[in-house]
Amino acid sequence: MATLASIEQEISNILATAEELPEDQQELALDYLDELGVQEIEKADSVAFAVRKRQSEIQFLKEEETRLRNRRQAAENRLQQFREYLVQLFQAEEISKISGIKSTLYLRKSSSVEVEDVALLPSELVKTEVTFTPKKTDIKKQIENGVEVPGARINERQILMVR
Repeated sequence: MATLASIEQEISNILATAEELPEDQQELALDYLDELGVQEIEKADSVAFAVRKRQSEIQFLKEEETRLRNRRQAAENRLQQFREYLVQLFQAEEISKISGIKSTLYLRKSSSVEVEDVALLPSELVKTEVTFTPKKTDIKKQIENGVEVPGARINERQILMVR
């Protein structure tokens, strides 16, 4: 099948020369124009189908992205819940380490700074950008050195390590 551009060009050529054709060829030209019109309609339908097919593929891929993102997030949440369960189990049974053949599970103390109010932090402990970002490492050092930092405190918790 010819391209849409070639069909349009052929129709334009016939229409441009139709008046110059002898009467016996004008009827043949009209028949050929009818045939080109049918080809044009079929080609337009084919192009529209291709566009709709691509749109459908794009929509499917968007839905797949969403489905896979949700699936990944659910798996991450389940893993986090499982790790928290293991931490609780270790703590309840007063276990600090379990060694297997290929891996070791153990609890390691971890701490993080919780900033309660960024506006209350001293300016030297706030990294200034478009938004306020607390300097948690500096805040932690100061709190550990006995300095009271308004708007922040240290949270201690147990996290599960796998090596």
